[in-house]
Amino acid sequence: MRRYPILAVLLLLLWSQVAAAQVVVTEGEGTDRQSALRDAARNAVEQVVGTMVDARTLVKDAAVQLDTVYARSWGFVRDVQVLEERRYGDTVRVKVRMDVDTDSDAPLLDDLRMVMDLNDPRIAVIVNRADGSGRDASSEAALDQKLVELGFHHVVDPSLTANLQGASILGRLASGKTSLAAVGKSLGADYLVLGELALSGQTISLPDGQGGYSTTLLKTGDARLTGKIIRFDTGEILGTFTTTGRGVGNGLAVAQQAAAARAASAAAQAMEERFRHLSAQLSQTVELQVFTADPEAVRQLMTELRAMGMVQGVSLREQAAGKAILSVETPEQAPALLERLKATSKLGIFVDRVTGASAKLAISRR
Repeated sequence: MRRYPILAVLLLLLWSQVAAAQVVVTEGEGTDRQSALRDAARNAVEQVVGTMVDARTLVKDAAVQLDTVYARSWGFVRDVQVLEERRYGDTVRVKVRMDVDTDSDAPLLDDLRMVMDLNDPRIAVIVNRADGSGRDASSEAALDQKLVELGFHHVVDPSLTANLQGASILGRLASGKTSLAAVGKSLGADYLVLGELALSGQTISLPDGQGGYSTTLLKTGDARLTGKIIRFDTGEILGTFTTTGRGVGNGLAVAQQAAAARAASAAAQAMEERFRHLSAQLSQTVELQVFTADPEAVRQLMTELRAMGMVQGVSLREQAAGKAILSVETPEQAPALLERLKATSKLGIFVDRVTGASAKLAISRR
């Protein structure tokens, strides 16, 4: 799995803090003036994104998502000035000067953060022993090491997950009944891998040449590792896995540790496949028509939407005469999105009409 360097992440974060827009002079062509301008906008956005993300090192699904970003390039540019326009047969070519919006709250940066997380998600790992004796440090370490070898750069140190050890918290999270968004942010993690390890073993016996068996000093260990991949912000279970391993050693503990390491290595391989397909459900745009005479309420609504899991971007398309239109990038349908919003929002929200991809609502600050 190829991944872009951590330096690219730092460049993205730095860029979002110091620049609200980048001025680009570029060219485009098409069958008419508008299509040529759209081509120029894509070229301009590609130039800017190229300073932040090396597309050659993106995993497949993240690269697909980046293509969807480029397809919406026209929505990321402003102050378009046509410097030259010429026609060559059936082709129109333009040279333009435009600003690419790179404000930290701009839709482009929201989309790129999603690509970034998709390409290299931040993962915390906890493995508990099935016999109730606590965490299994060796399998956690083996899982972490294998994930790093597979190219995941943001694997949380096991010592930092100690505050998640409470059985009631983990139980609710594992069943999808809660989220731990605040804890996930404090750990610097997007996902929790929550596993359970069952161990067994026995002494190796060999034929004694007299029709019987004699015991040896060697032991065999068997491990069965089951687990769930869980989103911190929503508690959603994204996938499950079950792997096994066997080990041999001159003591039971050594043999079981070797078995656990093999089961953990196989689990990491299974998780890689799952993480590579996290973008299979690409975002759609949900349109919210928001009625309120309070501009501050609209800003609060946008902030709350951006803080929700499964929301990749929020943009204000227009606002006038007590009405605002918001575009929300999310794989969720509008009814599910609004249900989760109403459960957490500090605003008063009255939904007038809702379809799969749109909704009309009135809001007020409480």
